[in-house]
Amino acid sequence: MPFADQAGIVTTGQVTKLIPFGAFVRIADGVEGLVHNTEFRNEPVEHPGQIVSEGDAITVGITEVDLVRRRITLSTRNLQPGGKRST
Repeated sequence: MPFADQAGIVTTGQVTKLIPFGAFVRIADGVEGLVHNTEFRNEPVEHPGQIVSEGDAITVGITEVDLVRRRITLSTRNLQPGGKRST
């Protein structure tokens, strides 16, 4: 699945790892992105474990794809119900 044009897509992924500043979420085979603590909700989150646990399935929006640094930035804030979804 090419990810260069995936910014704005809403999809479901599995939380694979919690770190002090966010959580990694697998959105496709071999593809993970980061939900930073500031992207979980509008109120501050000190640790992602307050919101999610490893293994949880969560809905995320792809906010940025950086092909050079091979990074995908994800968010759970302000998701539009019925918006674009990847299949």
